[in-house]
Parts: sequence; structure tokens; C-alpha cells
Amino acid sequence: MTIKSVFNLRVFVAIVAFTVFASCAGTASPQAVSENTTPRQPVTENITPVQSTGDNLTPEQPVAKSPAEGKVLKGDSYLQSGDWDKAITEYTEAIALDAGLSIAYSRLGFACYLKGDYESAIADFTRAIEINPKDAGYYLGRGLVFNDSGDYGKAISDFTRALELDPKYTDAYLYRGKAYYKQEEFPKSIADFSRAIDIEPNNAKAYYDRGLAYSFKADYERAIADYTRAIEIGPPFATAYYNRGLTHHIKGDYNNAVEDYTKAIEMNPNYVTAYNNRGGAYLKLGQYDKAESDFNKAKELGSR
Repeated sequence: MTIKSVFNLRVFVAIVAFTVFASCAGTASPQAVSENTTPRQPVTENITPVQSTGDNLTPEQPVAKSPAEGKVLKGDSYLQSGDWDKAITEYTEAIALDAGLSIAYSRLGFACYLKGDYESAIADFTRAIEINPKDAGYYLGRGLVFNDSGDYGKAISDFTRALELDPKYTDAYLYRGKAYYKQEEFPKSIADFSRAIDIEPNNAKAYYDRGLAYSFKADYERAIADYTRAIEIGPPFATAYYNRGLTHHIKGDYNNAVEDYTKAIEMNPNYVTAYNNRGGAYLKLGQYDKAESDFNKAKELGSR
């Protein structure tokens, strides 16, 4: 098994939260809150690359066919352990040994991206694309960097090119859908998430993200259905319950809102906005002691 048959960039770039989304999605950034009966906006997810087995379904270890590929493999081990600096050193040395090894540039770009050095990451992915313009994963990687740097137009262009090369590239549909979402182009966003679902009917992330887009379009019934499906597929995560509760709240279904906020709090006891919004729902239900308790807890957590 060669290094290129296993170590495509897409092995490293997967969808947030649906390999580790219980830890990612349940940690919405706490904010100080007031005693506010108006439910807050849906919580969106940061695009965070996570390691995944991807399309590598065999335990067989890759074999380096050159010293440069050996450096890439060593860099990969550092990348997977979270040591970005050592990974960068190994990939840089691989390039010094073989300046035409596109996988080394893509790995270097990914490591720089994880460190937050977007300028270097874009340059490295671009070089990988120049060497091998037919690898969809390289366009996905550069698109991620553009997306996180706020250049959604360029991100969409790269995700689109990845899809031209691989029309069933689920990750590219999901990330392009997120980019459209950031630009508030919700119909396009929903279309991409729907296409991802067509390809992978049990992709919880796609249902969750489509639910967010439906929420912002005020299509609450479809939003609730998608959040519910994401929860059913699992693994369960706090923001899916929170956002479904928020949608119930907006619709005036305060009992179901309380139930979902409570589940979100059980999964993330420091979930400030869930306490705040549950307090608002309790207030609507006339349960004033519970409302006061939740508002106080939200204030306590928000002041930390």
C-alpha cells in the first residue's frame, strides 16, 4: 500500500462534530446573559477539521517508497498527535527531498491551517494543486482556509472545483453549504446539505446544518424535523437539543422547549444560553421560581 493510496487530504479533513461532535458541538461559547425572555439565535458550529478514518477502511499501514514519503508519514504521526510544529518540520524536510511531492505540500498546508497560519496554508495548498490539479482533497483543504479567513467566495469556488472532480464528495457539499450559509444564501445552502444527505442518508451533520438553514429561513417545522433526525442518527450533542428547543420556543411550544434545553444542559452543565432560554420558557409557563433559578445560574456562569 503506497502513501498516496491512503494519505489523501480527505482522510484528515472530516466534518466537525460527527466524529467528535459530542465534544465540539456541546460547547457553545458562553456569553453573559440577562434575564431575557427572547430566545437567542441558533448556535452554529465552527468549521473545525477533525481526524477521521475517511475512506481508509483497512488497518494495513502505508509504506513509504522514498525518504521524502517517509518524512510525510512521520509528519502525519505528529499531525495526528496534535504536534503541529514537529509535523511542519517533517513536511518541510520532505519537500526539501522531493519538491514535486504534492502530498507533502498539502500536509504542510493543513498543519499551517491548524496553527492558524492561513497565508502559509493557502500558499502550500496552492502549490499542491499546481503539482496535482486533479486531487479534489487539495481544493477542499484550500477552501477550508479561505472559509475560515472569511473569504467565502474563494472558498465556494474551491469547494465547487472539488465537486467537479468528485461529484459525490460529501464533505465538499457540506462545507460549501456552510459557506453559502455564512453569506445568508440559504436556498443554496439547503440544496448542498440536501445533496449531501442524498449521498449519505445517515449523515447527522448534514441534517443538523440543514436544520440551521431552515431555522434562519423561519421554516421551523422542517428545522425541527432535521434536528430530530440528527439526534436520532447520533451521537447526540448539546447544540442539536438546544437549537431544537430554541425552535420550539420561537413557535410558542414552551414545554417542548424546556425539555430540549434541559437535555442540552444535562450534556453541557455550563451551557449559559440554554439556562437563559429555559428561564424564558419557564417564565412563559408561569413557573417563576424555576425561571428565576435559571436566570441566576446563567448570570453565575456568564460571569466566570
